[in-house]
Amino acid sequence: MFVRRSLAVALLVALVGGVPVAATAQTRRDVEKAEEQLERAQQQRKAKYREWIAAQNDLEVAVAHYEEIVQQLEELELRIHRVQDTIRRYETEAIDLRRRARELVYEAYTSSSPGLVSVAFEAGSIQDLLTSQVLIDEATNQDLAALDRLEAVKRDLDRLRADLEEDEAEMRRLEEDAERLVERMAELFEAAERAYAEASAAERRAIDKLAKERAEFAAAEARRKAEQALRARANASGAAAGLPPEATPGFVCPVDGRTSFINSWGFPRSGGRRHKGTDMFAKRGTPVQAVVDGVVRFRTVRLGGTVAYVYGDDGNKYYYAHLDGYVPGIVDGQRVSKGTDIGYVGNSGNARYTSPHLHFEIRVGGTRSVNPYPTVRYYCR
Repeated sequence: MFVRRSLAVALLVALVGGVPVAATAQTRRDVEKAEEQLERAQQQRKAKYREWIAAQNDLEVAVAHYEEIVQQLEELELRIHRVQDTIRRYETEAIDLRRRARELVYEAYTSSSPGLVSVAFEAGSIQDLLTSQVLIDEATNQDLAALDRLEAVKRDLDRLRADLEEDEAEMRRLEEDAERLVERMAELFEAAERAYAEASAAERRAIDKLAKERAEFAAAEARRKAEQALRARANASGAAAGLPPEATPGFVCPVDGRTSFINSWGFPRSGGRRHKGTDMFAKRGTPVQAVVDGVVRFRTVRLGGTVAYVYGDDGNKYYYAHLDGYVPGIVDGQRVSKGTDIGYVGNSGNARYTSPHLHFEIRVGGTRSVNPYPTVRYYCR
């Protein structure tokens, strides 16, 4: 008995002691990489924020320029209105002066002035006629003032029309400048907002990645500590001692119903084998459930009959044997959460002549069998 126990302890210590720690070390490096990525993302976000501030400053300059253009447009529009009013007033005055000039020509003509008749026939235009010396000689001082005013009004009209044309051209140019400036302001604002938003999103992704890496690192640390506890337990008592509760956090009872069992670890079996599980007796058809989160696999084997494996996220493999069948809707390779019913208690395989029961095993790291009795006793109370 002592030799058998010593061999079991030695074997378990050797197997557990061989658990690689590179996964934890790698996870720690992943955390460091995520921290570096977050730092770079934060620096990038700060740089984009500075660009955003610079764009805001450019935008302020553009807005000030735009306000100047708007002011110039308002002043120009006011000047154009004034010029247009002056032109209309001058045009009215010019009509009256031309009427007086025609009357003067008529009066001079009806006075039978020979010179005026000759000039009237030779004049190329009414303006030539109005400015002829003969007409001037015939006019009174009041009439001469009217003729001079007509000439002055004509010159002012020509000048005002030229000014109006220049002002309207300037207004069109300013309006085009204003439109281009508004488009540029919108581009500046949108580009700055987009760059800052992208940098902020990258920073948020880096924060999420760091949180994920830290959570995975914490889980890896928890597994490492559990394995350390397992090694310590194995050093003290061997595989028969099973796992301490802290090594199986969140574990649930594999039988989803009333069950009875004893510590049958190491009991002799046919062919010189030793029992490496716990037989949990229950009524046929009682559901059995995933004890942890993981992936379920279904198989049919000679000894175990209809069996299931749960490859746990905790790194362990859990074996369910002698099942009566599988839960409809649960398929091989499916991911399941702890507490999910996966099969039913039965007596398939080499247990066909026994009472229905679940043969349950815990294989640490997927290969190292340990006594499940302490675990199921703790969680199935």
